[in-house]
Amino acid sequence: MAYEMVTLCLPPDSHQYLYAAIEEAMAPFDLNGDHEPYQGEWDQWWLGRPGEEFDVLPGHEHDPRLVRAPRDASGALRHWALGRCDGGPRGLLDFQGMRIRAADMAASLDPCRAGRTPYRQIRPEWAVPTDHLLTLDGRWLYVSAVPRSGTSDLAFAGKYLDDLAPDTMMVRLRVHC
Repeated sequence: MAYEMVTLCLPPDSHQYLYAAIEEAMAPFDLNGDHEPYQGEWDQWWLGRPGEEFDVLPGHEHDPRLVRAPRDASGALRHWALGRCDGGPRGLLDFQGMRIRAADMAASLDPCRAGRTPYRQIRPEWAVPTDHLLTLDGRWLYVSAVPRSGTSDLAFAGKYLDDLAPDTMMVRLRVHC
């Protein structure tokens, strides 16, 4: 079993009842569930993960729809930089800024450290997509840089997320799978 990241897409009003919306969307994929058809993917989830945050578009840092988990998976308090969040409406998230930051970090990175730096931090194409994507219509997709049976390629995941309506809620979850 491993810990991985899921980008979850939710209806626009989900910020009003966020945890219930997450539970509803994730339920069909619960390894502990007895639902039909069985599609087990995870047995525990947490909102966000330090180092895996979205960037917020400048000027929107105080929007109440932004999601910032107060604690990490171990229960430790999280300390937030103003321009970062675990989720929010697509229109408030700065995907281009995330890609630029990853490219800048890759260009300035000492080659000896490259292998120890998380790939999402230094590969612009991975700055927005995560290991898995749960779409608005309830499809669980495995994201891979190389398309193969049962996976969604990285370009599809990036375009899907870029093209979401501005009011679509998005959150990143850390899952145990």
